[in-house]
Amino acid sequence: MKMWQLNRFMRQAHNVLALVVGTQILLWMVSGLYFTLYPIETVRGSHLRAPVEQVLSVPVGGWVSAGPLAEGARGVALKPWLGRAVYVVERETGTDMFDAATGEQLTPLDEASARAVAAANWGGKGTLTSAAWVDTAPSESGRKGDPMWRIEFEGKDRATFWVTPDTGEVRAVRTGVWRLFDLMWGLHIMDWSARETIASWWMKAFAFGGLMMSLAGAWLLVRRLTMGTLLR
Repeated sequence: MKMWQLNRFMRQAHNVLALVVGTQILLWMVSGLYFTLYPIETVRGSHLRAPVEQVLSVPVGGWVSAGPLAEGARGVALKPWLGRAVYVVERETGTDMFDAATGEQLTPLDEASARAVAAANWGGKGTLTSAAWVDTAPSESGRKGDPMWRIEFEGKDRATFWVTPDTGEVRAVRTGVWRLFDLMWGLHIMDWSARETIASWWMKAFAFGGLMMSLAGAWLLVRRLTMGTLLR
């Protein structure tokens, strides 16, 4: 291939790649800029969580034995929950929570309990406005596909609390900042649906295309500078 033919090929390749890859490169730049605007704690809504007292108070009658409650369990944990001590029992079939003082089963949480959990963990400026049972929670809940409680807060701070019905915890706090971050993340890694796979073939192909565009541009620049030097 003659030099003028190579130059023309490089110029055409550079133009085509710039047209095809350029839009994604712009999205990489825009999304990357957005990632730098907020601390990750703000994205996750950590500033909207109130510190919850983690003290186990022993009732007058003591705690019931976890033995009968934990039959066939893979694990048992004792923890504070809404001012009381509870056992969290994990089995192959799922997780249950029991009052450590009475042995009463507390899960799955009803609406009143889910609201109480969200209110106890709320540290923002606003009020709890609604609670809804979701049979199949979306990925933003942190437990995609599981049944969960969705608790909404409105006011100066707006947020969604996702509460687990089996362990009585706030699994995730989601705000508009997080949702835009999640959208930008999907655009950045080119996984527009699940937004989980970084090493997709789309990502590899466009990254390779961007590299080739840069190399072609560098070739054209060097050739132009060289020709300019020779013509002086």
